[in-house]
Amino acid sequence: MDSDDAPALSADTLALLQSFLSEKQEAEERFAQLQEAADADFQNAKKIDMSYFQENWQLSQFWYDDATSDFIADRAFANTQDGDHIAFISSPTAYVTFRNKYERSNAFVFEFDQRFDVFRDQFVHYDFNHPVEFARAQDMKHKFKFIVADPPFLNEDCLAQTMETVKFLAAEGAKVMIDTGAVMEDLALKLIGAKITNFRPAHKGGLANEFRCYATFNDDKLTWLSK
Repeated sequence: MDSDDAPALSADTLALLQSFLSEKQEAEERFAQLQEAADADFQNAKKIDMSYFQENWQLSQFWYDDATSDFIADRAFANTQDGDHIAFISSPTAYVTFRNKYERSNAFVFEFDQRFDVFRDQFVHYDFNHPVEFARAQDMKHKFKFIVADPPFLNEDCLAQTMETVKFLAAEGAKVMIDTGAVMEDLALKLIGAKITNFRPAHKGGLANEFRCYATFNDDKLTWLSK
Protein backbone atom coordinates (compact mmCIF):
# COMPACT_ATOMS: atom_id res chain seq x y z
CA MET A 1 0.00 0.00 0.00
CA ASP A 2 1.33 3.43 -0.90
CA SER A 3 1.77 5.87 1.97
CA ASP A 4 -0.86 8.07 0.35
CA ASP A 5 -3.36 5.23 0.72
CA ALA A 6 -2.65 4.59 4.43
CA PRO A 7 -5.55 5.54 6.72
CA ALA A 8 -4.95 8.80 8.58
CA LEU A 9 -5.73 9.19 12.28
CA SER A 10 -8.28 11.79 13.21
CA ALA A 11 -7.09 14.80 15.18
CA ASP A 12 -8.81 13.55 18.35
CA THR A 13 -7.33 10.07 18.04
CA LEU A 14 -3.88 11.48 17.37
CA ALA A 15 -4.16 13.73 20.42
CA LEU A 16 -5.12 10.75 22.62
CA LEU A 17 -2.22 8.70 21.27
CA GLN A 18 0.25 11.52 21.90
CA SER A 19 -1.10 11.97 25.43
CA PHE A 20 -0.76 8.24 26.14
CA LEU A 21 2.82 8.13 24.84
CA SER A 22 3.73 11.22 26.83
CA GLU A 23 2.32 9.74 30.05
CA LYS A 24 4.11 6.46 29.38
CA GLN A 25 7.44 8.22 28.88
CA GLU A 26 6.94 10.30 32.02
CA ALA A 27 6.16 7.18 34.08
CA GLU A 28 9.25 5.40 32.72
CA GLU A 29 11.45 8.39 33.59
CA ARG A 30 10.02 8.57 37.13
CA PHE A 31 10.61 4.85 37.60
CA ALA A 32 14.21 5.15 36.40
CA GLN A 33 14.75 7.86 39.01
CA LEU A 34 13.19 5.63 41.64
CA GLN A 35 15.54 2.78 40.77
CA GLU A 36 18.54 5.08 41.05
CA ALA A 37 17.40 6.27 44.47
CA ALA A 38 16.84 2.69 45.65
CA ASP A 39 20.29 1.68 44.42
CA ALA A 40 21.86 4.57 46.31
CA ASP A 41 19.91 4.20 49.54
CA PHE A 42 16.99 1.83 50.10
CA GLN A 43 15.43 4.17 52.65
CA ASN A 44 14.88 6.70 49.87
CA ALA A 45 12.34 4.24 48.47
CA LYS A 46 10.31 4.17 51.68
CA LYS A 47 7.30 6.05 50.32
CA ILE A 48 6.58 4.53 46.92
CA ASP A 49 3.09 4.61 45.49
CA MET A 50 1.65 2.77 42.52
CA SER A 51 1.97 5.78 40.24
CA TYR A 52 5.52 4.58 39.62
CA PHE A 53 4.24 1.34 38.11
CA GLN A 54 2.11 1.34 35.00
CA GLU A 55 -0.17 -1.65 34.55
CA ASN A 56 1.15 -4.24 32.14
CA TRP A 57 -1.91 -5.90 30.68
CA GLN A 58 0.21 -8.66 29.13
CA LEU A 59 0.99 -9.70 32.70
CA SER A 60 -2.70 -9.37 33.60
CA GLN A 61 -1.98 -6.44 35.89
CA PHE A 62 -4.99 -4.47 37.10
CA TRP A 63 -4.29 -2.32 40.13
CA TYR A 64 -6.77 -2.08 43.01
CA ASP A 65 -8.50 1.17 43.78
CA ASP A 66 -7.45 2.95 46.98
CA ALA A 67 -10.35 1.67 49.09
CA THR A 68 -9.55 -1.94 48.18
CA SER A 69 -5.83 -1.73 48.84
CA ASP A 70 -6.49 0.08 52.14
CA PHE A 71 -8.98 -2.58 53.25
CA ILE A 72 -6.60 -5.45 52.49
CA ALA A 73 -3.65 -3.72 54.13
CA ASP A 74 -5.72 -2.98 57.22
CA ARG A 75 -6.84 -6.61 57.49
CA ALA A 76 -3.23 -7.78 57.27
CA PHE A 77 -2.21 -5.39 60.04
CA ALA A 78 -5.18 -6.10 62.31
CA ASN A 79 -4.67 -9.87 62.13
CA THR A 80 -0.93 -9.98 62.81
CA GLN A 81 1.57 -8.94 65.44
CA ASP A 82 5.04 -7.43 65.24
CA GLY A 83 7.44 -10.04 63.92
CA ASP A 84 4.81 -12.04 62.02
CA HIS A 85 5.59 -12.79 58.39
CA ILE A 86 3.06 -11.44 55.87
CA ALA A 87 2.95 -12.40 52.18
CA PHE A 88 1.34 -10.50 49.33
CA ILE A 89 1.26 -12.94 46.40
CA SER A 90 0.68 -11.29 43.01
CA SER A 91 -0.84 -8.40 44.95
CA PRO A 92 1.63 -5.54 44.70
CA THR A 93 -0.98 -2.80 45.13
CA ALA A 94 -1.96 -4.06 48.57
CA TYR A 95 1.70 -4.59 49.49
CA VAL A 96 2.69 -1.04 48.57
CA THR A 97 -0.20 0.36 50.58
CA PHE A 98 0.66 -1.83 53.57
CA ARG A 99 4.29 -0.80 53.42
CA ASN A 100 3.41 2.88 53.38
CA LYS A 101 0.91 2.64 56.23
CA TYR A 102 2.57 0.27 58.68
CA GLU A 103 6.02 -0.38 60.08
CA ARG A 104 6.43 -4.11 59.60
CA SER A 105 9.77 -5.46 58.38
CA ASN A 106 8.52 -8.98 57.64
CA ALA A 107 6.06 -8.14 54.85
CA PHE A 108 7.03 -9.54 51.44
CA VAL A 109 5.73 -9.10 47.91
CA PHE A 110 5.82 -12.21 45.71
CA GLU A 111 5.64 -10.92 42.16
CA PHE A 112 6.66 -11.86 38.62
CA ASP A 113 7.22 -8.24 37.56
CA GLN A 114 10.82 -7.46 38.42
CA ARG A 115 10.19 -3.73 38.61
CA PHE A 116 9.18 -4.45 42.19
CA ASP A 117 12.74 -5.45 43.05
CA VAL A 118 13.11 -1.83 44.19
CA PHE A 119 11.88 -3.28 47.48
CA ARG A 120 15.08 -5.28 47.71
CA ASP A 121 14.94 -8.07 50.31
CA GLN A 122 11.18 -7.75 50.65
CA PHE A 123 10.74 -8.66 46.98
CA VAL A 124 10.55 -12.30 45.93
CA HIS A 125 10.56 -13.02 42.22
CA TYR A 126 7.62 -15.38 41.81
CA ASP A 127 6.12 -17.35 38.92
CA PHE A 128 2.90 -19.22 39.73
CA ASN A 129 3.87 -21.85 37.14
CA HIS A 130 6.60 -22.90 39.58
CA PRO A 131 4.74 -22.62 42.90
CA VAL A 132 7.56 -23.43 45.31
CA GLU A 133 10.59 -22.54 43.22
CA PHE A 134 11.75 -19.11 44.30
CA ALA A 135 14.68 -17.59 46.16
CA ARG A 136 14.83 -18.34 49.91
CA ALA A 137 11.96 -20.81 49.56
CA GLN A 138 13.16 -23.20 52.24
CA ASP A 139 13.82 -20.35 54.66
CA MET A 140 10.26 -19.13 54.14
CA LYS A 141 8.49 -22.48 54.33
CA HIS A 142 5.63 -22.43 56.88
CA LYS A 143 6.71 -19.03 58.22
CA PHE A 144 3.80 -16.78 57.19
CA LYS A 145 0.93 -15.93 59.53
CA PHE A 146 -1.06 -13.86 57.02
CA ILE A 147 -1.22 -14.34 53.26
CA VAL A 148 -2.97 -12.29 50.58
CA ALA A 149 -3.20 -13.90 47.14
CA ASP A 150 -4.53 -12.46 43.89
CA PRO A 151 -3.87 -15.06 41.16
CA PRO A 152 -2.99 -13.11 38.01
CA PHE A 153 -5.11 -15.16 35.62
CA LEU A 154 -8.73 -16.17 36.03
CA ASN A 155 -8.52 -19.91 35.50
CA GLU A 156 -8.46 -23.00 37.67
CA ASP A 157 -4.81 -23.88 37.03
CA CYS A 158 -3.59 -20.45 38.12
CA LEU A 159 -5.63 -20.54 41.32
CA ALA A 160 -4.58 -24.11 42.10
CA GLN A 161 -0.89 -23.40 41.63
CA THR A 162 -1.08 -20.19 43.63
CA MET A 163 -2.71 -22.15 46.45
CA GLU A 164 0.25 -24.54 46.37
CA THR A 165 2.41 -21.55 47.19
CA VAL A 166 0.03 -20.46 49.93
CA LYS A 167 0.13 -23.90 51.57
CA PHE A 168 3.91 -23.96 51.31
CA LEU A 169 4.29 -20.57 52.99
CA ALA A 170 1.53 -20.84 55.59
CA ALA A 171 2.43 -21.26 59.24
CA GLU A 172 0.12 -23.17 61.55
CA GLY A 173 -3.07 -21.15 62.00
CA ALA A 174 -2.25 -18.79 59.13
CA LYS A 175 -5.01 -16.52 57.85
CA VAL A 176 -5.51 -16.32 54.10
CA MET A 177 -7.34 -13.84 51.86
CA ILE A 178 -7.87 -14.62 48.17
CA ASP A 179 -9.06 -11.99 45.69
CA THR A 180 -10.26 -13.52 42.44
CA GLY A 181 -13.30 -14.00 40.24
CA ALA A 182 -16.71 -15.00 41.52
CA VAL A 183 -16.51 -18.12 39.34
CA MET A 184 -13.74 -19.47 41.59
CA GLU A 185 -15.90 -19.71 44.72
CA ASP A 186 -16.21 -23.50 44.81
CA LEU A 187 -12.55 -24.09 43.98
CA ALA A 188 -11.29 -21.65 46.62
CA LEU A 189 -13.31 -23.52 49.22
CA LYS A 190 -12.14 -26.91 47.98
CA LEU A 191 -8.45 -26.05 47.77
CA ILE A 192 -7.92 -24.18 51.01
CA GLY A 193 -11.23 -23.81 52.82
CA ALA A 194 -11.59 -20.14 51.92
CA LYS A 195 -15.20 -18.96 52.03
CA ILE A 196 -16.83 -16.08 50.17
CA THR A 197 -16.99 -12.85 52.20
CA ASN A 198 -18.83 -9.54 52.28
CA PHE A 199 -15.87 -7.69 50.75
CA ARG A 200 -15.86 -6.92 47.03
CA PRO A 201 -12.44 -5.91 45.66
CA ALA A 202 -12.48 -3.14 43.06
CA HIS A 203 -9.95 -1.98 40.48
CA LYS A 204 -9.07 1.50 39.32
CA GLY A 205 -9.85 0.76 35.69
CA GLY A 206 -12.77 -1.54 36.39
CA LEU A 207 -13.02 -5.17 35.28
CA ALA A 208 -15.67 -6.99 33.28
CA ASN A 209 -15.48 -10.07 35.53
CA GLU A 210 -17.13 -10.00 38.94
CA PHE A 211 -14.44 -10.05 41.63
CA ARG A 212 -14.88 -11.43 45.13
CA CYS A 213 -12.82 -11.98 48.25
CA TYR A 214 -12.53 -15.38 49.92
CA ALA A 215 -11.00 -15.93 53.34
CA THR A 216 -10.18 -18.66 55.83
CA PHE A 217 -11.08 -16.36 58.74
CA ASN A 218 -13.59 -13.82 60.03
CA ASP A 219 -12.94 -10.55 61.82
CA ASP A 220 -14.94 -7.44 62.71
CA LYS A 221 -14.72 -6.09 59.13
CA LEU A 222 -14.45 -9.22 56.99
CA THR A 223 -17.29 -11.68 57.39
CA TRP A 224 -18.37 -14.85 55.62
CA LEU A 225 -21.63 -14.77 53.73
CA SER A 226 -24.17 -17.35 54.79
CA LYS A 227 -25.63 -19.53 52.06
